[in-house]
Amino acid sequence: MGKHKRRQRSDTPPIDLSDLKFFYGIPHCHTEISTGKGTPLEALECGKKNGINFMVLTDHNNYLSEMIPYKGEKISKWKFLKTIVDRFNKKHDDFIALLGFEANSVPWGHLNIINCQTYFKGIIKNFNNLMLWLIADGNSFFSINHPSNVVDSIPYNPLLNHFLNCIEVGNGSPPHKYNRYDKRYFSMLDKGWLIGAINSQDNHRLNFGESENLTAIVCNNFDKASIVDAFKKRHTYSTESKTLKLYFTIDSAFMGHELELTSPTELNFLIFAEDYVNPIEKIQIITSGGKVIKELEDLGIGRIKYLLTLPYSLENKWYVIRVFQKGNKQALTSPIFIKIKNS
Repeated sequence: MGKHKRRQRSDTPPIDLSDLKFFYGIPHCHTEISTGKGTPLEALECGKKNGINFMVLTDHNNYLSEMIPYKGEKISKWKFLKTIVDRFNKKHDDFIALLGFEANSVPWGHLNIINCQTYFKGIIKNFNNLMLWLIADGNSFFSINHPSNVVDSIPYNPLLNHFLNCIEVGNGSPPHKYNRYDKRYFSMLDKGWLIGAINSQDNHRLNFGESENLTAIVCNNFDKASIVDAFKKRHTYSTESKTLKLYFTIDSAFMGHELELTSPTELNFLIFAEDYVNPIEKIQIITSGGKVIKELEDLGIGRIKYLLTLPYSLENKWYVIRVFQKGNKQALTSPIFIKIKNS
């Protein structure tokens, strides 16, 4: 087996595999502040009542400068949102609310700016300006929402990729409209983008957390910093079961990381999946081009820890795991990326 080392993209400590915790939430939803139903407080209370762990309020940016009455004065909708989110987080230690906004862009379509201190109005037409805005804002990042086929033609930009951390591979709120975007996800990975998989309910009704399609976060601690860090490190997976625990490793690299190798000959996989409510029926290992290179079928089990060694192939630049569950449910992990170290 070739020598290898894990390449970290952050100064924060690596994830502790002996103490993994799984949290489920919605990174994209709307309230009556823009095009949704229910106040921001009602939205957060609804999500908490339905048993999820976090939500990102992402109302449309062009509504956020409007002034509304609040406690005898007029304040912007953005300031009102910040006030509600801050107060909700102070009141509850078992739920995390984050703030963001949705903006349209040319040519990407809709994006969510997450964990931001402020907002901007209008359409994003220049991504250099967006990067400067994100740098000035401090600790925010963005995701691609319900990706259209235009993402297939966007060339890789390593500077922009520093801020683009995730893409929706599922969007909607069953039994209402719901779409999967696996092919768009794989296409962007093939172009070199280092992005993770998320799933968003994109709520426009007061139904936050009622459906089971969620983004799962894997981290060691439950606090705002850990949730944001997990998004940025791509420690995420898309799930359609709120009871599925899932992750995988290749050699020393955890889901979402780059694995930097020297003269590799083989890759050692560990796949963990657990769901005693919705049994696991099939597992696939998928790589570049959306190829399925390994499939475990007819499982019908609640838990699996699977070890596998596969030969290294130069053409395979990334790997993801797809899980099929009873009831036509699917899950899709963030990738592990393979990088060959220059000799």
